[in-house]
Amino acid sequence: MGYSGIQFGGDKRLSDETPLYIGLFIGSTHASPDYRGGDGTARSDYMGMYASYMAQSGFYSDLVVKASRQKNSFHVLDSQNNGVSAGSSASGFSTSLEAGQKFSLNQPGNGFYIEPQAQFTYSQQNDMDMKASNGLNIHLSRYESMLGRASVVVGYDVATGNSQLNMYVKTGGIREFSGDTDYRLNGSPEKHSFKGNGWDNGVGVSAQFNKQHTLYLEADYTQGNAFDQKQVSGGYRFSF
Repeated sequence: MGYSGIQFGGDKRLSDETPLYIGLFIGSTHASPDYRGGDGTARSDYMGMYASYMAQSGFYSDLVVKASRQKNSFHVLDSQNNGVSAGSSASGFSTSLEAGQKFSLNQPGNGFYIEPQAQFTYSQQNDMDMKASNGLNIHLSRYESMLGRASVVVGYDVATGNSQLNMYVKTGGIREFSGDTDYRLNGSPEKHSFKGNGWDNGVGVSAQFNKQHTLYLEADYTQGNAFDQKQVSGGYRFSF
């Protein structure tokens, strides 16, 4: 499945005395899932806000709230090689809380460090109905996900003047605690479960120039019972 997305946002520190940042963001993701005998499209447009606390001790926490609107469609061939297509849309909501602690093994900001992290994400997608071109009535019940993650990051900071380079690798476990979905095909009940465990690994680099410009790039691979995802993300941040 091909997957891509883009996001824009901005934040502001509330005061010089408090390392608390409040921000807003908006974005869109696009996917092209492949099915047996066909394909489809999936699009999600979203917006949200976040609060980030970053203490000088190395502790941080992030709270994110997001609302989204998903649009999905598919086109497949039935057993008689006739084309069947359908489309639908639904709204969704998610919130996540992440916390971590950075332990510098050398001088803070210059040398090796270890950073344990933990995150919990709750998301839901409202139910939807669609009618396929062959008359099949499809009902998807509301879907809920409760995803937990515990990871460790090992990295190296290099500081020179007003610039800083950060290189890191990370590994950890993830678990879907919910993920049960029910659906009906012409009234006949069916179900599927996305529960399971997975392993998340990644490598990344970020570079800050003149304390204003930051570039970052990260590659991740997640694999497990109900997980199989490869992802590359990058971005630019301007601070003023």
